[in-house]
Amino acid sequence: MKELWIQATEIYNLPLTIGLIFFCAYWVISSIGIFDFDTDVDIEVDTDLDVEGGGGVSVFNGILNFVNATDVPLMLVLTIINTVMWMIAMATNHVLNPNNVSLVAFGLLVGNFIISVIVARYITKPLAPLFKSLTDDVEKALPLVGQTGKVKSRVLDHNYGQVEIPRDKNAPALINCKLSESDSALVRGADVLVVKFDQDSQHYIVRSIEAQTNSTISTIQASTLPKSEESSADQQEHLTTKKEN
Repeated sequence: MKELWIQATEIYNLPLTIGLIFFCAYWVISSIGIFDFDTDVDIEVDTDLDVEGGGGVSVFNGILNFVNATDVPLMLVLTIINTVMWMIAMATNHVLNPNNVSLVAFGLLVGNFIISVIVARYITKPLAPLFKSLTDDVEKALPLVGQTGKVKSRVLDHNYGQVEIPRDKNAPALINCKLSESDSALVRGADVLVVKFDQDSQHYIVRSIEAQTNSTISTIQASTLPKSEESSADQQEHLTTKKEN
C-alpha cells in the first residue's frame, strides 16, 4: 500500500492522481443531487480555445467525436480517460521505470494518452445510444426550432457547438448545434436563433440573432425598394404631365 501511494504521488503521476480524486468527488456530489448530470462543467474544458484558432477547434471537435463526447457527457468521458491513464501509468512505471526516471515516465505518458483515448472510445461507444435517446426525449418534449438561446460552448462554428435554450418550468435544454454557413463563428454568451434541424448530422442549425435581424432588414428593404422607386417615377411623370398641361 505504501509503494502504491509513493508511485501515485510521483511528480509525473501526481496530476493523474489529483484528477482521479477530483472526478471521484464530482460523481459522489453529483449522485446526491448537488450538481446536475449535464452540468456546465461538461463544456468548460475548452476554455483556452478561441475563434481565431480554427485549426485547434477542428482538432478538438475531432477528438470529441472520436471519444463519443458529442453524445456521452464530457465529464464521464474525461473520468474514463483519466482513470485509464492513471492505471496504465501506475503499471508501466512500476514495470518499465523502476528507477522513477521522470524523462522515461513522460515518454510513457504520450503512449499512455493515445491508448487511453482509444479505450475510452470503445467504453463509451455502447453508452452513446443510451444518452442520445435521453437527449432526444428532452428535445422532442420541446419545439426547439424558432427558439432563441445562448451559446454555452467556448466556440460555436460550422462543425459543432452547444446552445442552451431556456424553458419556463423546466431546466434549460442543452442541444448540439452547428452554425449556419453564412455566419461567422460565435463565442460563449452570443444570442442565437434555432432555424432548423439537420437530419444528416443530427444537429440543429442556428443563426446569430444579429445576423438574422440584419438578413430580415435587408429582405424588407429589398422588397420595398422597387415600390419606392416606382412611386418616385410615378410622381415625376405626374409632375411632367402637369407642366405640359
